[in-house]
Amino acid sequence: MLLKTKIVFVLKLFFTIILLLAFTNSGYSQIQDFKGKIAFGLKKKISKSFSFTLYNEETFSQNLAELGTSFFDLGLNYKINKNFILGANYRFTLQRTLLNYYDERSMIYGDITYSKGIKKFSFSLRARIQNSFNPIVIGETKQNSVAYNRDKLTLRYRINYYLIPFVSGEIYVPINHPTHDQIDKEKGTIGIYYNFNDYLKVAADYSITHELNQSNKKTFYTLGASLYFDL
Repeated sequence: MLLKTKIVFVLKLFFTIILLLAFTNSGYSQIQDFKGKIAFGLKKKISKSFSFTLYNEETFSQNLAELGTSFFDLGLNYKINKNFILGANYRFTLQRTLLNYYDERSMIYGDITYSKGIKKFSFSLRARIQNSFNPIVIGETKQNSVAYNRDKLTLRYRINYYLIPFVSGEIYVPINHPTHDQIDKEKGTIGIYYNFNDYLKVAADYSITHELNQSNKKTFYTLGASLYFDL
């Protein structure tokens, strides 16, 4: 009975957060879009400290009418100790343009993540520096790369072995953007993991992304489903 009460409480809390996010976005943007995301992740432990990751994500935009973004991500992680992890990744992206063709983009990024568990709660704080390469046209300005600092805080609560709800917040800070010199995006996510066993889990999440400090600001609502394997 106690477990059932905890599950009901957590679900009620999550739905309340979703409603608050949905009803407080009107002042942020002029344009809104609903998206759907499906993702697949694979992690292979190479040694006690090193692991290899593969991740694929497909995002459907324009209220699910078209494939907006597709990317493949390869990474190598190094576990310094039980709290700190370093990561280096390469990402290849196909991004749909306004002319309805897909623009190829490459990105490299590095992460440092600090994680800590306190009883059934755990949190992680991730700092990321990323650089996208293509020629990128922003307004009438063209440059070969755009770099960002992305910081993300995630809080998880383990109900039991199988169910782990989570919330996260992320900010996007431009480093060398030709027109943006302040935080230009924030993202809030709420979701839940379900562990089938030590090697397989699925996740469902809902996120709201607000563009900030720019003209024609947009808000994106994204509903996602993910599948993860640990080998």
